Amino acid sequence: MIVEVLSGLDATRPWWSPLRAWLPGHAHWDAAALATAAVTSPMPVAPLLNALAPAACPVRFTNQSALPADMAYEQFIGQNGVCPTRDNLHDFFNGLCWFRFPKVKTLFNKIQCQQIARQGVGQRRGVVRDTITLLDEGGLFLQAPSALWEAIEQRDWRRVFIKERALWQQTHIAIIGHALLEKCVNPYKAITANVIRIPSETPANDIDAVMAQHLETLLTEEQLRVKPHRPLPVMGIPGWDAASENPAFYDDPQVFRAPRP
Repeated sequence: MIVEVLSGLDATRPWWSPLRAWLPGHAHWDAAALATAAVTSPMPVAPLLNALAPAACPVRFTNQSALPADMAYEQFIGQNGVCPTRDNLHDFFNGLCWFRFPKVKTLFNKIQCQQIARQGVGQRRGVVRDTITLLDEGGLFLQAPSALWEAIEQRDWRRVFIKERALWQQTHIAIIGHALLEKCVNPYKAITANVIRIPSETPANDIDAVMAQHLETLLTEEQLRVKPHRPLPVMGIPGWDAASENPAFYDDPQVFRAPRP
């Protein structure tokens, strides 16, 4: 089922661009899928990810059943360097995020494990773990000119997407959230990301290292008294939805919401 869905993706959509090397239609995918299918069928996600994984990936993947009932998911990864994985798109894209952002994902896991060691596992995770979860699930890193970023901070959506539309050509977008990627399989207008700004002048091939260093300083209770992330309705980004060429696309107050008083 997962393979059929992935094979049907429109790989020309802009959000898939950095991930194409690990998606159907590329030689690496074909070799990995063939090797995995030879082991078992239907194709499970964990061995597929292991076959696709680049050398720099800091974890291996195993079936969810390997996770002991009395151990937190994050602790298991931190102690074993192995990521429990279910046979679904959500966990497949989580694997791809480990491929693309090994330093950021390793940092998330390290801080989660530190927080669990201090506080245990309870119904309330605290602001640090909550923020990591928001970014890990729905995060997007954005390198943007100051005028565009200021408009995003103010949630001035007509300025973001219409008045400053040309500035989007000067941006670099990097999705870190695997739930966000999963939503993009069947995109809809209201998809919203939690956006963190990439420091200006960061080269595209250094984003993982730079953002890991930036987030290590940021992800503390003191720093998180002010939310570092901003909401962004991603289908408003020029080129992400053909309908956004019509300015009326942005008149929807249920998606492009004004800031709260």
